[in-house]
Formats: sequence, structure tokens, C-alpha cells
Amino acid sequence: MDPTTWFWVGAAGMALGTLLPVRDFFRRPSHRRYNLVLAGVTGIATVAYVLMALGVSAVTVGDHTVYIARYVDWLLTTPLLVLYLAMLARPSTRTYLALVGLDVLVIGAGIAAALTPTAEKWLFYAVGGVAYVALVYGLLVTLPRALGEDADPRVSATFTTLRNLTVVLWTLYPVVWVLSPTGIGVLQPEMEAIVVVYLDFISKVGFVAFAALGTSAVDRIESGVAAATAD
Repeated sequence: MDPTTWFWVGAAGMALGTLLPVRDFFRRPSHRRYNLVLAGVTGIATVAYVLMALGVSAVTVGDHTVYIARYVDWLLTTPLLVLYLAMLARPSTRTYLALVGLDVLVIGAGIAAALTPTAEKWLFYAVGGVAYVALVYGLLVTLPRALGEDADPRVSATFTTLRNLTVVLWTLYPVVWVLSPTGIGVLQPEMEAIVVVYLDFISKVGFVAFAALGTSAVDRIESGVAAATAD
């Protein structure tokens, strides 16, 4: 199957992944801001995949095609994933903004690399790689410190699972980029589409589904906020 078919598969998967947080948005009023973030992740990805399937935003760079919608998707959805982790860990505003800044730099460097047909693309790739290392440090070290060792066990478990899922899967994207036509061209466009759709599905729908089902963690956060406000 050509990439277009897989883009439609990705759109369908993301649309289905949006149903759970949308349902909970109406069922659980106290969780609405959490569900808005989750619905935003898969909702934006749904639109991006539809645009790619329709051929919108496809740009020819050298001998390969770059789908701008894919990068715009990542530019918008990855900060939302970081935001959700921050909502669980509750770091300082400065820490959160630093993590989002690093995330945007990673994606921005990836866009620049993808749109550069010459060898200079590896310079942009290296910049993104350095920023990604700093981002991973923030996710693995800085956010857990903000969460604290005395955090509620359920909140800590949910945060750790979602954080680990994110770090492991995000680390695979740069590898796929190198192997795809944007890099050294080992992967054909069809195989690249399959792999990226799979990674997107697990990293987004998997994240959203686990977070939406882990409502007890949000309940405990909101209970703690209510108790602090009452005091």
C-alpha cells in the first residue's frame, strides 16, 4: 500500500483515540482541562493525517516528499504531551516553559533539516539532537523532582508510565528520520509511512488512552488542590 493508505489509517486511529477524552469531558467536569489536552493531541493528529492523505502540504525536497502537516502536528501535539506530564508533576512555570522551548527547538530543527536538500541538513539534525538530550533530561530528572518523593503513589505511577512511554517512543523518531528518504534513504516512503503511523499511534493514542483511563490520578491531584485551597 502507498503512503496515502497509511495516512488514512492514521487518521482513523487518531479519530478513534479522540473519542475517549471527549466522552470523559462531558462525564467528568472536574477533569475537563485534562481531557481537553488529551483530545487536542489526537484531534490535531487526526486533522494532520487527513491533510496528508489528501496530499495537502506535500512539498518536494530533492528526491523525496516532505509532509509539512506532519511536522506542524508534532509542533503542536508534543508540547501538549509535555503539558499533560507537567499537569501531573506540577513543576514551576519556568521549568515547564523551558521544556516546551526545548521541544519546539527539536521539532523546529527537524523541519529545517527536512526542508534542506543539501548536507547542511545534518547540522540542523545535530542541533535538534542536542536539544532533545536536554529535553529528555528534563523529563527524566527535572519533572520527577518537581513531583517529589512524597507524591501520591497513584499519581507517581501514572506519571512514570506516561513519561517512560513518551521518552522511549520519541527516541525512535530520530532513528526513523535518519533511515527515511529525508536522511540516508534506507527506508522507502511506504515503509516510512507505516513506521511513523505506528509510532504516532502508540505515542499519542496509547498515551491518551492510558491517561484517560487513569482517572484516579487526576482525582487525587484535584482533591489535593481542593484541600490546599480550603486551608
